[in-house]
Amino acid sequence: MLLLRYHILSFFVALIIVFFSGVCSLQAQTGELRRPGQGIRNLGMGNTGIGLSFDENALFYNPAGLASVDTILIGFPFLWEISNDSIDLIKDISKLSGDSATADTVELLMGKRVHFRSLVDLNLVMPFGELLTFGIASGLETQFDLGVRNPVAIEIDFGFRLDRIQTMAVALPVARGRWLVGAGIETIERCDIPLTSVTLGTILTSSNLSSSFGSCKLTDLKRAQTFNFGFQKRLETASALKMSWGFAIKNLGGLKFKRADGETSPADQFPEYSTGLSWQPSWGPVRLLYAIDLRDITMKHADDTTCQAKKSSKCYWKRLHIGTEFGIFPIDSGASTIAVRAGFNQGYFSYGFELNPFIFFRGLNIQYAIYKTETGAQIGDRPDKRRVLQINFGF
Repeated sequence: MLLLRYHILSFFVALIIVFFSGVCSLQAQTGELRRPGQGIRNLGMGNTGIGLSFDENALFYNPAGLASVDTILIGFPFLWEISNDSIDLIKDISKLSGDSATADTVELLMGKRVHFRSLVDLNLVMPFGELLTFGIASGLETQFDLGVRNPVAIEIDFGFRLDRIQTMAVALPVARGRWLVGAGIETIERCDIPLTSVTLGTILTSSNLSSSFGSCKLTDLKRAQTFNFGFQKRLETASALKMSWGFAIKNLGGLKFKRADGETSPADQFPEYSTGLSWQPSWGPVRLLYAIDLRDITMKHADDTTCQAKKSSKCYWKRLHIGTEFGIFPIDSGASTIAVRAGFNQGYFSYGFELNPFIFFRGLNIQYAIYKTETGAQIGDRPDKRRVLQINFGF
C-alpha cells in the first residue's frame, strides 16, 4: 500500500518537473478537437457559433457576427472548466481511509479522466453605427489532462497546453445589410504537450522524464500568426424567422509556429472551414435562437488524426453541432436577463444558463454549461463530460 502511494506521489511530482524541463517531440494521440477560446454560451448551445453570434465570441467562431452587435461591450471574464471525473475523484480521495487496500486505490484512479481548463481575458467590441464593428481580445488559456487506465499494465495519459492569445477583427454589413462580412488577425503563443500514453513502469524507470511525456518551457512559448475570415447571409426567403447562413475560415493560410529545427510541437494547423444556419425569431420580451453548424468540413484539424486518415460519415457526425437558446428580457443583441440553452455537441446533449442579476446592463454576467466531447483516438471513444463556469465583469 505504501509502495503504491509512493509510486503515485512520484508520478505527480514528475509532472511538475516535466513543466520545467526541455522540449521534446511527440505526436498527439487524441481525437479531441481542441480550439482556444471556446465560449461558454456556445458550449451550452452544442458549441455552435458559425451562423449565429452576437457578442465577443464571434472573434473565435465567425468574425462576421461582430456586425450584429448593437452596443459597446467591454468584458473581463474568468472561466473555469472541469471534468466530472475530476469532481468524483476529489470526493473519493476525501473518503479514502488510511487503511485502504491497494485494490481500492487502483480502482479509485482507474478509468478516470482529470481535465481542467481556465481562461482569463479582456475583450472589447465597439460598433461604429452601421458602418463597421471592431473587436479585440487578449487572454491566457491553460488546459490540463490526466488519465489512468489498463489495470494490468497501468498506463498514464497526460497532456498540457498553455495559450497566450491576441485577436482582433472588423466586420461590416454590405448590400444593405443582407450580408455581414468579417476578417481578423490572431496571434497565439503556445506551449504544448500533446496527450501521450506512457506506462507507469516506463515513468518510474526513466532517467529523463521529458523523454516520456515531453515538456515545454513556459518562458519560451512558440509563436504563430494567422487570419480568420467569415460571412453571414441573411436569407430573405425566411425573413420572418430571421434566418441566416454563415461560413467561416479559421487559420486562413494555416497556423504555423516558429519552432527550432527538429521540433514538432506545437503542431501546425491547417485552415478550418465551417458552415452553419441559424434562426433568430424575437417576440418582445422573449428571444429564441436556433443554430446548426458543420465545423472542419475538410477534416484537417491537427488534433484529430483519425479522421484525417480515414474520412467517414462518423467523422462528419463528430463535427455536427446543434443548439438553441430561450431568453427572457433581452438586454442587448447578445445577452438576456435570464437565458437557458440546450444542444447537441458531437451527438452528446449539452445545456446551460445565463444570468444578468443587474437586469438592465452587463455589470455582472454569470454563465454555466455542461457538455461532452470525445477524447479518444477512435470515433465514439472516451466521451468526457465537463462543467464550465464563467463570471464576467463588464458593461
